[in-house]
Amino acid sequence: MVQLPICDRCASTEELCEVDREKLEKGYITEFDVQVARILYDMDKYFRIGDEVELIRAYDLGSFVLIVIRGEIGRLIGKKGKVLKELRNRIGKPVRIVEVDVDEKKTVQDLFSGVRVIGVSRGMTPSGPSYTIYILRRDAKFLPFPFKDMEKALKVLLNKQVRIEFVE
Repeated sequence: MVQLPICDRCASTEELCEVDREKLEKGYITEFDVQVARILYDMDKYFRIGDEVELIRAYDLGSFVLIVIRGEIGRLIGKKGKVLKELRNRIGKPVRIVEVDVDEKKTVQDLFSGVRVIGVSRGMTPSGPSYTIYILRRDAKFLPFPFKDMEKALKVLLNKQVRIEFVE
């Protein structure tokens, strides 16, 4: 069974228990997290995603949905993309799945799949730590979603100031 931010009872019903309602009120989870958790719980019956996948957070970024997980990302993609396609159909928007708790370049590469990420560097700015993402200029036309949404997703994922630079 997929590890979710809500309990199995709440995932299988329309109501939230007291503990999960408190998580929602305190901001540990959002309504969208609950919605995606319920979809994944239902899909686990058909696709057997397994407990190697833990849903951390789900974000609706306008042009696409960002799902942040911990564990085996391949389980949520499935053979020939079947699980991802079903997830996309149920949510009603394109979906990008990103694994956290690996190195930053892998996380960024998951988000930018189809575009070569040359490098990720850490730095300091007056406002605090920041990241600079280097992408080939000729690959800019292959960005899967609008640039502003991708930049917003990076800020959410890395939880720091982010700058994207296009290099030759």
